[in-house]
Amino acid sequence: MTYEAPDLDFEMTYTVRTTHPLEPTVGSPFGAKQFWQVSEATLDGARIKAHLAGAGLDWMSVSSDGYWRPDVHAQFLTDDAAVILMHYTGLVQQTDRFAAAADADQPTDWADQYMRLAVRFETGAQQYLWLNTNLFIANGRLLGTGHIEYEVYRVL
Repeated sequence: MTYEAPDLDFEMTYTVRTTHPLEPTVGSPFGAKQFWQVSEATLDGARIKAHLAGAGLDWMSVSSDGYWRPDVHAQFLTDDAAVILMHYTGLVQQTDRFAAAADADQPTDWADQYMRLAVRFETGAQQYLWLNTNLFIANGRLLGTGHIEYEVYRVL
């Protein structure tokens, strides 16, 4: 039996800035989580241009295995006033290079850490219904402290 990997099609760049972290909930029976506010964000692609419509949230799971696990909810308004909801989870590897760049407000290269997302969109806007019926994954890197850039791909 042979298998063929699905193709990916670049769909958009997602840029996000997170601020106002709270201390992790270490000792919680549900695991340690750290809250971050999503304070700025954009979606920029050939088929969509949108900006953050209000503060989003990230309940980032933090663990001793060297990975953080984002759980982000954010809402956007497109340049033609459509509402887009976005939810994603993923893995962010806390490499030495990642930590040093975050501490120094410096960017990382794409290969400096494993930063991957599984992204889901929701909308009722006719012109963006394709967001509801496709799977999306993303690859990320730091632009500086709390400032991240993701390449978002549609799984074909």
